[in-house]
Amino acid sequence: MSTSIPRRAFLELAAAGAVALNARTAMGQDGSTKEGGPVAKCRYWMHGFGGTDPKAMAAAYKQAGFDVIVAGGEPTIAAIRENGMEAWLCGGAFGVGQDETAAQAVDINGEHRIWFGSGCPNNPAIRERSLKSYTDMAATKGIQGILVDGCRFASPASGLNAYFTCFCETCAAKAAKLGFDFSRMKQDVKALYSLLSAKGESSKRAAVWLHAPAGITEFLTQYPGVLEWLRFRRTCVTEHFRSLSEIIHGAKLRMGVYIFTPSLAPLVGQSYVDLAEFMDVFAPMIYRNYPDKPGEACLNWELTNIPEEIGFSGAPNEAAVMTLVLNWLGLDEAVPQRKIEEIRAALPPQAIGHETQMARAVIGPDKELAPIIYIDDPRMAESAEQVRTNGANGVNFFVYKDAWAEMTRPAMK
Repeated sequence: MSTSIPRRAFLELAAAGAVALNARTAMGQDGSTKEGGPVAKCRYWMHGFGGTDPKAMAAAYKQAGFDVIVAGGEPTIAAIRENGMEAWLCGGAFGVGQDETAAQAVDINGEHRIWFGSGCPNNPAIRERSLKSYTDMAATKGIQGILVDGCRFASPASGLNAYFTCFCETCAAKAAKLGFDFSRMKQDVKALYSLLSAKGESSKRAAVWLHAPAGITEFLTQYPGVLEWLRFRRTCVTEHFRSLSEIIHGAKLRMGVYIFTPSLAPLVGQSYVDLAEFMDVFAPMIYRNYPDKPGEACLNWELTNIPEEIGFSGAPNEAAVMTLVLNWLGLDEAVPQRKIEEIRAALPPQAIGHETQMARAVIGPDKELAPIIYIDDPRMAESAEQVRTNGANGVNFFVYKDAWAEMTRPAMK
């Protein structure tokens, strides 16, 4: 399968990044441009809806300054619309049951795995269920759009073995059909798995060497099946997103995505570049202080789960390993902590700004960008400001809590 990127596409991507970064440079910390003109109005989104009185709840949201509510149910949608707000729905992707062994993902060691309640993203039965669920959602009266969540492969926060999926027979057949070398993928991913789970001096030497771009380049040159595996995941995920787009856009609705941050998305098969062709709204999940394990999509958990699982918490080389992780993901400057426990507790709001800026750089200036952040953030004012001043059109909150008004008030500007 071709591994080259068309020159025009590469130049367009680079130009988009330059435009976004230049726009950020020209913007003051108060959200205004150097010329004094205000930026576009920030739209506020809430994921979730509480209370027993939909009309009263919707009126409270409107009074607080919200523009879009992600929630279902006919009375709820009607109340949202009556208050002049947009009503959106959200759906999952690859859900699987504990008893559906044949549809579960298979790890690099041949064991069945369920991650985030999901199975193999290529399983035909799972995909058909997914398409049916979105067809049903798209027929809902009164909504303006649908957000897609969970359309991906497993992430590091799901654990080392769950992450190294899927190597089932369905994926093997699909890889062959698409022109991927499945045997090489499996062989080289096994080598990466062994490296990550190794102990002693060999793992220490690898950590030092892989700090440098030269080390990463040499590793990928030696194990090209790792990139083949990541490209395969990306191809399969984009394929399903396109199928969902036909349903959602075919119903004359807008389409949004709860997507991993730009630093993490390539690890789970999500491509901002691919999705920018047909996605209307990007909502990167930039949770800096989510408290509950396993914390899929949450930066504080995604960065730390595997390093902790393989024994680096409290180890002499803990700081070196976490520096390597942060360096790989481009977060080394935004995140000063180097201990797993400290990073797990919370990342600085600047990490939110970094990921927001990266998202804008990749998707270009015309797509709606509304990062979703954790609603119970003690530094909410700073976190929301990092979203607003780094190229976003809106701020989205996950997930409804009874104290939502108090929690979100510092973010409303």
